[in-house]
Amino acid sequence: MLSAHYYFRTQSVANHPLQHLSLPIGLRRLYLARSFNILPFCERIKTVISHSGLGDVTIKQKDLFTFPPWDVPCFSYINPFSSFDKSSTAPVIFQQLFASHRHQFSSFDSVFTDGSKLEGYVGCGIIFPPDTYSYRLHASCSVLTAELVAIFCALQKIAASQQRLFCIYTDSMSALEALCHADKRMYPVTAEDILCYMRELQTQGFKILFCWVPSHVGIVGSEQADSVAKAASNVWQPPVPCNDLKMFATRHIHSLWQELWDLEFRNKLHLIKPRINMWSIIPTRVTDVKLTRLRIGHTRFTHKHLLFRDSAPECRTCRTNFTVAHILTECPTFNSHRVTYFNSSSPHMKELLGEFPHPHLFDFLKAIGFYHFI
Repeated sequence: MLSAHYYFRTQSVANHPLQHLSLPIGLRRLYLARSFNILPFCERIKTVISHSGLGDVTIKQKDLFTFPPWDVPCFSYINPFSSFDKSSTAPVIFQQLFASHRHQFSSFDSVFTDGSKLEGYVGCGIIFPPDTYSYRLHASCSVLTAELVAIFCALQKIAASQQRLFCIYTDSMSALEALCHADKRMYPVTAEDILCYMRELQTQGFKILFCWVPSHVGIVGSEQADSVAKAASNVWQPPVPCNDLKMFATRHIHSLWQELWDLEFRNKLHLIKPRINMWSIIPTRVTDVKLTRLRIGHTRFTHKHLLFRDSAPECRTCRTNFTVAHILTECPTFNSHRVTYFNSSSPHMKELLGEFPHPHLFDFLKAIGFYHFI
């Protein structure tokens, strides 16, 4: 994962030394003949990228010096709905507010944009009355990138128009905020293109306003843009921002990891943690270490014999080897303690050692005398 992230970063920086580095044919044959030799980074990562389905993706390059500090574009947008909470306001109110806004800016032609991201699908739509445009983007693009690409496409359509006054409507507050904070150096690369294009259009006499509109409240143009964004068939794959590719690669690697983990159904930890995700850490290190040992089933009591080449400890009641599962859930010797602390004589391991361990787990272990042998 770290290698993929580093590769994407090198490809996003213009003239990076690793950008065009490749292995000479002679050395490639040498590596193929000696499989025990490890390929250089530039060759290893190509295999990883191709298996991730990103071999044909062009990575967007970022120019840190596009806008010097003394010449950062000033961007603002209109929000006539700022005084109304969407969750407690009827859609008809928003429709009336929008009608009032359009009356105020009737001299500006309206353009609606939207981006959509579903499972395995990313698209953007533009309503440029009377025409509609929609494009399907690469699946690695984020919804923010889709929203920004839609705005950029709208500017391209505006540039070819004879009209000079336009108002672009979008339901993506994050896209508008990204355009507002061009000086933070953390904004998406696509926002950089929009600001540059805006400046070029302004020199040609265009006056373009931006306005935020709430989604799914019956505003016709916004609803149409949403529909075409979700049903785009025209494939267009502009360069993808580095951060989008990092997130896509992370999800892909986690998916592969989960597939491999699903095959480990006999693993002790798999019974407790079937899904690969981050679990919270207990602040007290001693307690956290003991909990981890219980989860993986390796404790001093149950595995010390491996270090000293002794026989495994055996439960005298059940005539079976001691395991963490046997002590916590199976052995009848501790049934009364289980009922006292867990309200059950046969609790499930996931209930005791899951993401949120049973609050009386360590009280039970102390009561049966096992706590100090973990």
